[in-house]
Amino acid sequence: MAILIRHFWGWEAPVLDKAVSYLMRERTGDTALDLADTLLIVPTSEAGRRIKEALARANQPGALVPWVWTAEQALLPVAARKWAASPLQSQMAWQKAVKKVDLAQLKSLFPVLPEDLGWRWQSEMARLLSELNTLLGAGGQTFATVGQRVNQDSSRWDDLAVIEALYHQELAEVGLVDAQSLKSNGAEKPQLPEGVQRVVVLASPDLLPLFGRWVQACEVPVTVAVQAPEELAHTFDEIGRPLPSFWGEDANVTVPLSHDQVHLHHDASAQAAQTIRLLADLAPQGRVAVGVGDSEVGAVLQEKLSLEGVRVFEPGGAAPTEVGLWHVLAQMLTLVSSRSWKSFATLLRVPEVRSAWMGKKAEGMKLLREADDFALMHMPVTLDHAAELGKLWPDEIQLLKPVMDAALALVAEFRDSPLPQAARALLILLYGDRDFVPDAPQDQLTTSLADAWLGCCREIESEIARFGLTPNPEEALALSLEALSRASLSEPRGEIDLVLQGWLELLWEPSPNLVIAGVNEEHVPGILIAHPFLPDRVRQQLGLPCQATRFARDAYTLAALTEQRVSGGNLHVMCGQWSERGDALRPSRLLFLCDDAILPQRVTHLFPKEESVGTEAQEPVRTLAWKLTPKVMRSKVETISPSRLRSYLECPFRDYLSHELRMEETEVGKRELAPNEFGTLAHHAFQKLAVHAQMKLSADAGALADFLIETAVEQAHQLYGKRPAPLIHLQLESLKQRLRHAAETEAAERAAGWMIYAAEWVANPESPLMIEGARLSCKVDRIDRHQLSGHLRVIDFKTADKASDPLEAHVRKLNSRSQILESDEWKCFELRDGSRYQWKDLQLPLYAAVLQQQGLRPDSVGYFTLPKSVQETKVLTWKNFSEEWVDHALACAAEIVRRLRDGLFWPPAAKAYSRSFDPLFLGDMTGSIAWTGPRPPESFSLTEGQKD
Repeated sequence: MAILIRHFWGWEAPVLDKAVSYLMRERTGDTALDLADTLLIVPTSEAGRRIKEALARANQPGALVPWVWTAEQALLPVAARKWAASPLQSQMAWQKAVKKVDLAQLKSLFPVLPEDLGWRWQSEMARLLSELNTLLGAGGQTFATVGQRVNQDSSRWDDLAVIEALYHQELAEVGLVDAQSLKSNGAEKPQLPEGVQRVVVLASPDLLPLFGRWVQACEVPVTVAVQAPEELAHTFDEIGRPLPSFWGEDANVTVPLSHDQVHLHHDASAQAAQTIRLLADLAPQGRVAVGVGDSEVGAVLQEKLSLEGVRVFEPGGAAPTEVGLWHVLAQMLTLVSSRSWKSFATLLRVPEVRSAWMGKKAEGMKLLREADDFALMHMPVTLDHAAELGKLWPDEIQLLKPVMDAALALVAEFRDSPLPQAARALLILLYGDRDFVPDAPQDQLTTSLADAWLGCCREIESEIARFGLTPNPEEALALSLEALSRASLSEPRGEIDLVLQGWLELLWEPSPNLVIAGVNEEHVPGILIAHPFLPDRVRQQLGLPCQATRFARDAYTLAALTEQRVSGGNLHVMCGQWSERGDALRPSRLLFLCDDAILPQRVTHLFPKEESVGTEAQEPVRTLAWKLTPKVMRSKVETISPSRLRSYLECPFRDYLSHELRMEETEVGKRELAPNEFGTLAHHAFQKLAVHAQMKLSADAGALADFLIETAVEQAHQLYGKRPAPLIHLQLESLKQRLRHAAETEAAERAAGWMIYAAEWVANPESPLMIEGARLSCKVDRIDRHQLSGHLRVIDFKTADKASDPLEAHVRKLNSRSQILESDEWKCFELRDGSRYQWKDLQLPLYAAVLQQQGLRPDSVGYFTLPKSVQETKVLTWKNFSEEWVDHALACAAEIVRRLRDGLFWPPAAKAYSRSFDPLFLGDMTGSIAWTGPRPPESFSLTEGQKD
């Protein structure tokens, strides 16, 4: 039994100062401090670095401090580590045990076995059991011992113990021992460095329960130094951990934080901005330190400080997911696993990947355009699907084909070669010609991640052979990334101005001024995620770390950070209301540890009324650095089409972006037909019908349906392959249904005497219809002629979801209450009967005009509608259509041509349905553009009826 002494420092001074003062008592005269006989236990490696530096500064001749360990190092000393299974080895041993065990016998654990017991299920179960083993190991527990201690679910724990026994057996067969077992053994028989005569535990409030057994088993005196006054000795256990009964939620704990020290801000950006302001305000008063409880705030703060020229360091290192190479590897895994076009297209946007696959950097953007155009037109699902489509359209993939071949070769490399060899080949492919700058942080992280990944691949290759496991190539690659995700990439400390410390590091921060951001419930004290086999209630029963101990630890930590700055220094604590995703955040419960008398004010302070929320200037997620100034162009307008006229009517500036500047959105992940593509298939089927000698005369609905469907599907297979994306397949089924009903309508029209006169009709180019000197370019879907009357009818096919009336689709009827922008007055006209309208589209009247100019006078115009509700399939004609509509349409078209030539493209319409660039301009097109071209008036004008 160890001689255990607890020493309470008080908390009027920082931990580091107290620790140095306490240890310096050993120094005699001017000699250097010699702690060769002392083992120091510190909470973290960063705390160990701090104490060594502080002791070196306090001892000018130098100090001998050879033994500074964390509790983890004490429980698993160097001599035992060579036998300890690594996390990867443990997971493989668990997986081997799961694979071997007779699951049918474990009825309590698996009352119903899953259908698929393959690698994925085995690896997930292995991961779950490995996590459970680690959680229990914190208290020296095993599956078998838990079954003896819990009253409920003991039979399930007995089943788990069966797998546990097999797990230890698997490790023993390859000469390894479970790390948790070694720690448990180490706690029973502590192994101290040679010459150590005492152990000093320095301010470590978060020690594992198992370490308490290590302390009790020590054969040398152990001193536990606690950062708290002596009168609170009863609130800590024997190894200096705060007791939940005194520091928990139900205890009467108060932290002397004033409202002025607690700040509520809208989001991470606002917290970061406030942190920077406080740094500037507190700097004249002494050293200032920063702590971060929420990594989201830390990332924003680091970015803002970097822009200010502040060199920042995070002791915890960088997570692999913060490095660009990680995301390339994650996409590579998807590509190897599924050969998906989406992952291929995503990788094409990485310059290193694109250059590696094509070898011609100069044509990289041309390759992207070709790939995007090909995807938009044909929507491949996989690389194999793309190759199949490429055989049908070889001219479209001249640059793309060799790149797809290179991607497929890489996939084959990962499938056919050992994982380390394939990984090395990939890295050489990506970075073989690149010169890395040793001092560049991003280059350091990239090379560090690459080295770590190669190490993981080598370890996996070695261990799957050792344990006799046989994952397929994509499973092995996934395993390597899983192992890599557990790594922490150390960054060189170098010359720094500020350290961003995690919550648990702050107790050892000596700066008199401290700013802590991200103190929200989700992060401090945080929420321990419940394990399926180990709920919080059972953790508490077993004496393991649980929500109660977590809260007690953090309540004590906040109290210590506050108390040591009461007499000299400043502490500011911040929390946010919203995450970057828009999720509501809660202030930490720790911030409500105050006197009952001020609790209502604290609640009001941290939960303000809605009208007072957001009084601070919130930083938008995205802001405009400058306004765009598009080049002003005046088109010659030698030809004009109904679709261009409709575009200008809808919004002149969006029309300018589309037709003059040729701007368009690229949908890389497109997996379904756009409305116009869906309609094109229907148009194609009806066009083929119109030129088929027999079918264009048929009134047989069934025969017509078969012909239309077969023609549309054949065209779809030509464009999208015989195995298109699932959504396209569903859309084709919908198209088939619409065409069946359209065939019935077609047969009915034929029976009523309407015959096909022409399809895809275009005017004679020798005598075009001229509008203000511009040639009207159009193609009429179909012209029908009645057998008896000889009347001509212009038909346009519409496959929109809802059937639209031709008149309503072309004009908006105005009344006395209608408000019209003065800049839109030119779109309005009045018929002879006094009714007023505003043009939205000119298509059908212009079709009638061009036919008249060619000597064909149509008697009616209309739509052949194929809506989603197939019962509404019909031919809808424009009621009371006359030459008066044609005359007004021609006048409006002439005005548009004049405006196009004059460069009148401003202002933008408030809304545009057919084509919108709003996301590009952050929803504020007018505020985002500095238009330097001509501007018509933009004030509102009332109709005559309103003026009266």
